[in-house]
Amino acid sequence: MSRYLEEAAALLRNAVKVVEKKASQAQYGDPYNDERMVVAREFATLAAIDKGLLPAEMVQDVLRAITDRTA
Repeated sequence: MSRYLEEAAALLRNAVKVVEKKASQAQYGDPYNDERMVVAREFATLAAIDKGLLPAEMVQDVLRAITDRTA
């Protein structure tokens, strides 16, 4: 994994710690599932990049750009 991906993963791990700390302090239920999903999606993006794949969001952007140019 490149240094940039390692740094991004470290930032995501810090974000997880913050979300989990907030969740543990929540008085009613667990309102932090959306934040967990965002972090999970970003980890999946890093994993795709690490494997040499284009993440799904980027594929959508590329397809949109191609179809906009040909329309």
